[in-house]
Amino acid sequence: MAESQFMSVTQEQLGEVLQSSGYRTEHRIDQNGAPLIASATGGISFNLRLGNRAAAPLEGFLDFTYITVIKIEGEFTLERINDWNKSKRFSRLHRVDDFLVLDMDVVVAGGVTERHFRATLELWDRILQELMAWLRGDAGLGAANAA
Repeated sequence: MAESQFMSVTQEQLGEVLQSSGYRTEHRIDQNGAPLIASATGGISFNLRLGNRAAAPLEGFLDFTYITVIKIEGEFTLERINDWNKSKRFSRLHRVDDFLVLDMDVVVAGGVTERHFRATLELWDRILQELMAWLRGDAGLGAANAA
């Protein structure tokens, strides 16, 4: 039997997928009024920010972004960030002031299954763990703390 497809997604649906996969969820609204879900994995906090609203008759959103913000202390060059981005797919790392921001977009438009949501969550978890190992291996970083 074919798995049902989501043409859009709601904050509640994403929260259910996270919870059923063993992640904590906290439903919030960001400073711009957009819904998000706060969660964590392996001690690393992250958010799922819902993006573009679906047009009627659909409800919810057509995409969302996994995002984490890491406070950096000491020097961290843009060259190092570019090295990460050259060697990784699916996610982007960038610097904003004294923070590193890692994000990964997920498109729902066109139809995806719940299994796809779970696969992107597993990928995100793995990318976060790889980022933390990469940061720990950088002697020039000093300390990195999840913000």
